[in-house]
Amino acid sequence: MVKRAQSSRGGRPEQRVTHLGGHFRLVTAATSVSRVTGYIRDTLNATLFGAGWISDAYFMAIRIPSLLRDLFAEGALSNSFVPALTARLDKNNRKDAWELMSQVFSLLCLVTGAITAMGILFAPQVVNVIAHGFNPGTDKFLLTVELTRVLFPILLFVSLAALWMGALNSLDRFTAAAFAPVFMNLTQIIAGVALLKFWPSTNVDEEIRNVRLWALAMTLGMLLQWLAQIPAAVKAGIKVRWSWPPRHPGVKEMLRMMGPSVVSQSVLQVNLLVNQFFASFLSAGYITYLYYGNRLMQLPFGILGVSIATVTFPLLSRHANSKREKDFSETLGKALAVGLFLMVPCTVGIWIVAEPACRLAFEYGKFTADATRAAAEATAFYALGLVGYTGVKILLPAYYAHRQTKKPLTASFCAMGTNVVLNGGAFLFITDIHLRFLGLALASGLGAMVNLVWLLTCLGPIGVRLDWGFLRSQAIKIILATAFMGLASWTTLQGMRSVDVPFARLFDFLVPVIVGGLVYFWLAKWMGLEGLEWVLRKGKKRSN
Repeated sequence: MVKRAQSSRGGRPEQRVTHLGGHFRLVTAATSVSRVTGYIRDTLNATLFGAGWISDAYFMAIRIPSLLRDLFAEGALSNSFVPALTARLDKNNRKDAWELMSQVFSLLCLVTGAITAMGILFAPQVVNVIAHGFNPGTDKFLLTVELTRVLFPILLFVSLAALWMGALNSLDRFTAAAFAPVFMNLTQIIAGVALLKFWPSTNVDEEIRNVRLWALAMTLGMLLQWLAQIPAAVKAGIKVRWSWPPRHPGVKEMLRMMGPSVVSQSVLQVNLLVNQFFASFLSAGYITYLYYGNRLMQLPFGILGVSIATVTFPLLSRHANSKREKDFSETLGKALAVGLFLMVPCTVGIWIVAEPACRLAFEYGKFTADATRAAAEATAFYALGLVGYTGVKILLPAYYAHRQTKKPLTASFCAMGTNVVLNGGAFLFITDIHLRFLGLALASGLGAMVNLVWLLTCLGPIGVRLDWGFLRSQAIKIILATAFMGLASWTTLQGMRSVDVPFARLFDFLVPVIVGGLVYFWLAKWMGLEGLEWVLRKGKKRSN
């Protein structure tokens, strides 16, 4: 049996493993509320602006702040900050931990503040690079520049939110940080309802006015996402002050990790940016279709995949700091099994219900049935990368917990290179515009799978020994259960389409999902899949 060592922070390592399932459910519940409000926000977005050049301008303008958010905040910053902070908290040295956070806070304010100022100043040049298909001087180009300036402060606010999230997660306090995006979503929901009720647009000028207000609400909401975490941080005893210059050794440790981590964590956003760059040469609306397709794909990934990585990262960091490699490998293997358990059926499910889901989520107001079909196709092709996205999200912290950055960096370059080559190939060898568009979405998912395979093959050299027999057995069972689930969902959907029922838009999506879910979870219980036990009950640490 594993030796029962007391932690300076209270509780045994075994107990922390046991609590992973509970933490996962809490984070999943909080993240689910965040994602649901996010999709209400997207519904209002589609209703207000449809899929045309104005919506294209907005989604292109928000792409650079979203990319930088992943570069400096929710990706590189979190993955370099959490191990450094956890190492000090595990030694019960809170004064040193909060001094580290204070110096990171001061540095972050200056760096992201400067980048934000430069982004606002050089917005025309930025737009000319990322949306090269937009002709300078046109209304579409000028609106994108204006919205980019409004949205660039998001970088500063979301970076601070990520810093507080990392500190709370290091203390095993996950709920407040997972729930914080709700405040951002609610801000835009309130703004969207107000625009529909009091300032509905009847012409292009009014629609441009509304998209300006919509972008402003997004920036304000990101500020609230940070401020919403402060009460929980104060309650947890987190103390932050202005501290300059940043001479703490933990800051230097973080900076060494952040360089490669910036690239590794930005793959998804970079690939989306590349997709949108190529889509800027297509007809109006295709950037919008890609955005909504990615958003629906992000629903299972954001709720389930990110939750797995969130709750396992602090524990992996403790195992790495304590040199408990066997516990580390077991925790990582179990997290990967849970990722397969959740993402394989989600991929098949999305292919079956993509169109009903898009119709339910977006087909209101100015969002047409043709736009729904195009967004559904993008959703289905993006979903082919779900297993890859989730696996990478789980594996990257394993490398960072070991202070390993070069291998994830190489994997990231391979993934981004795959996406760029496939995007270019779509434009070189496919003449049909719509097929080119589908090729862009497919390329991103294939790039994610390349990233996943590379990271898996490089685990051995850093001392991680996964139980491949266990993972292979789980994967076979998951595929079998998913096949029956898919058949049940597809048959149910065909039956729903053949009858006229009230609220058909809702039930065409909901009933196949429920039927497929029941079939899948019943088979999972019958087969004894590890993921079901981990998700529904407190996991039990297996004997060595």
